[in-house]
Amino acid sequence: MNDSLAPTTSALTITRVLDAPRSLVWKAWTDSAHVSRWWGPHGCTVSLDEADRRPGGSFRREMRTTEGALIVVTGTFEEVVPEQRIVTIGTLERPGSPPTTSRMTVTFEDRNGKTELTIVQTGPDISADYVKNAKIGWGQAFEKLEAHLASVQGSAA
Repeated sequence: MNDSLAPTTSALTITRVLDAPRSLVWKAWTDSAHVSRWWGPHGCTVSLDEADRRPGGSFRREMRTTEGALIVVTGTFEEVVPEQRIVTIGTLERPGSPPTTSRMTVTFEDRNGKTELTIVQTGPDISADYVKNAKIGWGQAFEKLEAHLASVQGSAA
């Protein structure tokens, strides 16, 4: 583990059970065509999602707010276990705030045809304030993800 990203007293942990099979949730999380339809809070749009989704691979995601502000997330993949787990080290850059660097672990658990998705984000930049705001942002992104999953269920997603 990279000591500079060791867990701190503040960590972000979010768990959501999605009404979709794990294979579809994985695809929605890892296929740029899906990511661009749900990633980010309400009103944000993904303008770029480039990723080499394998250990050591890099990623860059650009998102625009309704006000036109550019939010950029860049980093590398530490671990990718298809339909089970993704671990990244990434930096979030947004106007008016210092960059936030963290380790994010996303797990995908089958729950009888549904998927339990858990995000754990740790690092020295994860403050209580960041956790509060990120929970709102992730909550809205999950609402968009749920709507996207419902729209592609049964289709050739």
